[in-house]
Amino acid sequence: MNKHVKLLKIICVCLLLNLLSGCWDIKEIQDMNYISAIGIDYEDDHFVLYTQMLDFTSIAKSEGGQSSPTSDVWTGKTEGKTLDIAINDLYNSSQERTSWGHISSIILSKNVLKSNLLPQLDTITRYQEIRVTPWVYGTDESIEDLLNVTAFYNLSPLNTLLHEPTQVHEQKSFISPIRYFDFVAAITEPGFQVLLPRLTIDLSTWRKNNKEDPKLNLNGVFAMSDDKLNGLLTNDKLTGLRWLDTGTHRSPLAIKKDNDIGADLILQKPKIKKKLYVSNGVPKYKIHVKLKGSVVELRRDFSINELEKEAAKAVKEEILSTYKHGYDINADLYRLSHLLFKQQTGLWKKLSQMKPFILDEDSLELVTVDVTLDSTGMKILSQ
Repeated sequence: MNKHVKLLKIICVCLLLNLLSGCWDIKEIQDMNYISAIGIDYEDDHFVLYTQMLDFTSIAKSEGGQSSPTSDVWTGKTEGKTLDIAINDLYNSSQERTSWGHISSIILSKNVLKSNLLPQLDTITRYQEIRVTPWVYGTDESIEDLLNVTAFYNLSPLNTLLHEPTQVHEQKSFISPIRYFDFVAAITEPGFQVLLPRLTIDLSTWRKNNKEDPKLNLNGVFAMSDDKLNGLLTNDKLTGLRWLDTGTHRSPLAIKKDNDIGADLILQKPKIKKKLYVSNGVPKYKIHVKLKGSVVELRRDFSINELEKEAAKAVKEEILSTYKHGYDINADLYRLSHLLFKQQTGLWKKLSQMKPFILDEDSLELVTVDVTLDSTGMKILSQ
């Protein structure tokens, strides 16, 4: 009797095992296409989608300390009346299942930025597989060329500025990178100026085996507000932007003396105070910036006090110059209008109805700068 009971139990267990879900539909990671970056252009009333795929086996080798002989990059290009149609058209020749969950950067062409932007990007925001954390850039260069730029030492393109801009920014802060979710949130914020980094290709700095070796570079920003493109400003017109950016880690500053560079400084982590006051219904702004820094090169005789005064003067001039360049294209680079929106919403609404750009050339009434040099290196300078 006991033998029959045991046999019955074994049969029941075997039958129950058939009901358990198994791994019959598992997909091996090497049998999938992983999109690492996308670029979006708009031409002839059609969306043009560019995609970048990487060989993840070479990435594993590079992360393990071994570089592969070459780091292969695949780029795709499809078109569609909508972005979703362009995405689906990619599947026609993708050979295997495509994963969108590993996208770490998005490039938007100038044509896309000039259009009604947010509705055009609805697919990215709505599709649950695409995360909202990728870095986002604007460009007026070939997106396909940007996606094919390689890293140093045959490493993966994941080791380029496109996918990891923070390390360079921490070493030399000039233009702060921006995540996609911050970009979308900021572009809908009233009175807020969005500064989208402009991604370009540097053809002149680097050479490999005495041959041109293109590398990615951030040169300028696309200034946007209220879902509209105000214009493009290159780095030479944005020298003051870094001093009013709380994301600045460290940035160099050259001090001139006798029509030549007399000293090079590194200034760090600005502390910024913006004040608004209204005079006869007109908003005016005052900005105070405090910076700490160090001396990295001294080519002329300076005392500490002279260096600090000259540095403060140079920073102030850069801030005012950048404000003027922004004003010329109706761009509020220091987001002063947003301060008015937060503190006096009624006045902001009134002025916005009167004219789309509410700043005047003299709205920034006062800029004061304090610079403290904590380190002068091995050579002690007089006070």
